[in-house]
Formats: sequence, C-alpha cells, structure tokens
Amino acid sequence: MTPARRRPALVGIYREANAPIVERLLEPALEAGWSTAWWALDRTAASLAEVTVGEGAGEKLPLLNRALERHGPVDGPLLLSDDDIAFERGDLVRLVDLCERAGLALAQPAHAEGSEVSHGITRARPRSRVRLTTFVESGPLVAVAAHAVPRVTPLPEVRGMGWGLELDWIDLGLPLGIVDAVRVRHLGKVSGTYDDAELRARMLGELAERGVDDWAPLQRTLGVWRPWQRSPPWMTT
Repeated sequence: MTPARRRPALVGIYREANAPIVERLLEPALEAGWSTAWWALDRTAASLAEVTVGEGAGEKLPLLNRALERHGPVDGPLLLSDDDIAFERGDLVRLVDLCERAGLALAQPAHAEGSEVSHGITRARPRSRVRLTTFVESGPLVAVAAHAVPRVTPLPEVRGMGWGLELDWIDLGLPLGIVDAVRVRHLGKVSGTYDDAELRARMLGELAERGVDDWAPLQRTLGVWRPWQRSPPWMTT
C-alpha cells in the first residue's frame, strides 16, 4: 500500500499592505488542503485573519520561528515565504511536486526575467526543469523536504534577517536545488526595509573565513534536469 502523502505547510511573514499578494500566493495551497500560518509585521489584515497566528515587529528568522511554534508540528514539506513575490510560472503546489521528484532537501523557485536578485545563480535558466546546485538562497521562498525539516528548524535566530543562513545550509550536506520550471518575480527591493551595511560586512567576513571573497565559488550547478528527460539524471541508478 502506498503511504499517505503528508500535508505540506506554508509559513510566512507579511505586512498589511501586501495582503493581496499573500492572498494570491495562498490560493493554490489552500485549494490543495495545505496548512498555513502567517505572522503580521504591523497589523493583521482582515482578509488573512484566519491564517494569522501573531503580530508585531521583529527580525525575519525569530518571527518565522514564532509562526512555526504556533502552527504546530510539521510532518510534511515546509515552505517559508516572504510577502512580496508573485508566480510567473507554476505555483506552490507545482514547486513541491518538482522538488520531491528531484530529490531535493532544500530548494527555491527560479527568479523570472526582470526580478531583482542578489545572486545570479537564482535566475531562471532556459532548457532546464530543475538544477542540482550547491546553493539555495534564504528567501524570498524556500521549500524544505519533510525529512529535512528537523535539521533546518528551528531557524538560527542569531542570523536575524537571514544573512548567512545559506552557509549553514551548505554545511548540512543535503541536496540543494533551483526549480527553473517554477518562476517567481520578487516585487520588493532586496533589503529594502532595513540598513544592510553592517550585515553585508559581517557576511564578507564569514566568506573570508572560508577562503573566498564573494559567493561565486560557493555557487555551482552540479546537474540539470532537462524538460525532455523523464527523470533527473542524478536520480537514475
């Protein structure tokens, strides 16, 4: 007998002004029966009241942890989301499906053309369904496989807004990837709501400790699942 598929959970943080964006993001997940829990940074939006589990200002990772605590145990895939993204191809359900088929423990959708990015490797690639990589960014949307949730959560609150979390994930030694068949546009400016100068300096210090002066040496593509291939080449035996 095939075991029952465990229900995915979507956890995120939003600002009241971005409630309409979150509503559109949530729609396919709720239709699929996912559980969800959101933290309001300023005020609870009336349209999201049923899925809002707390409100108040703070740093990203601590607030995600509070939302996770109030959500309760997660026994399926976990998605961690910001409030300023829109899908241009696919949706949350498609993302989880491809992550599972590709055997990824941590993954993100690719950024569509024109989306503001911090790392070039996250831009969508042509003729690619999924890439097996050495890097996954800590936002704006991350998918965590069910078996990896205990290793990824609770999120390290010392990381505050998430800077450097990617290094922690690299150190886990889990399969990482970027899903090019599912694409998002980042609607907000990267680090647009806080001063990132000190965080950037600290990040460069951590990279220097690893013997590199920028992210590029840590961002490699190990394999590509092409649209005409029935399964990922790294999954074949």
